[in-house]
Amino acid sequence: MNSHKSEAVRDEGMSDRDRPRVRGVVLAGGRSTRFGDADKALATFEGRPLVVRAVDAVAAATEGPPLLSVATDAQAERLGDVLGDRPVEPVRDDPSLSGPLAGLSAAVAATGAPWLFACACDMPLVSPESVEALRARITESGAPAPGDTRGERVDAVVPVVDGCDQPLHALYRRAALDDALGDLAAGDALMGLLDELSVERVAADAVDAPLAEATTNVNTRGDLAALRERDPRE
Repeated sequence: MNSHKSEAVRDEGMSDRDRPRVRGVVLAGGRSTRFGDADKALATFEGRPLVVRAVDAVAAATEGPPLLSVATDAQAERLGDVLGDRPVEPVRDDPSLSGPLAGLSAAVAATGAPWLFACACDMPLVSPESVEALRARITESGAPAPGDTRGERVDAVVPVVDGCDQPLHALYRRAALDDALGDLAAGDALMGLLDELSVERVAADAVDAPLAEATTNVNTRGDLAALRERDPRE
């Protein structure tokens, strides 16, 4: 697992395609308490570990090596063994925050990219197409993309599936995320972050991309078994 520690300097500004540069972050610091004794990130779907599936999809849809947020060095080593030669930059979760917020904070500190795409490592169906559907909504400054009539700056682009926000498959403007995280503390929930941001919510059925599938997450062994049964290509 290769590490690129100077990315914060290199990845400011626009991408080669004249649109905002987006750095990916895969949140993998959870303890998988509902998954039993095994490490959920290493469980397989369609023959690949969940963390590998997430990293590959994020790498294909963002610029620079994906950030991989982890809780411990031992966790980084375990995940690194299955990720192999994939260029990934591990970052340690911010100890002043809890859960996904700790990983997001670590990502903010590790990169200067104007936008972050964050997803959980237990989303085996995340795809480049689902990421691109959100990227189409942003500009570097946070202003609406050309042709968009919202008329206000956007700090986050979040899918909505069955009436529920999906902040673990979402885009965040880095500067706004940094400010919002400064107002949160250990024990605060991820949904509280959205209250601090100007959010563009994207209904899953309003875009030509598999957002509902992409936001499917695996919390338990039963969830994974159900997913395998639905699409048994393991």
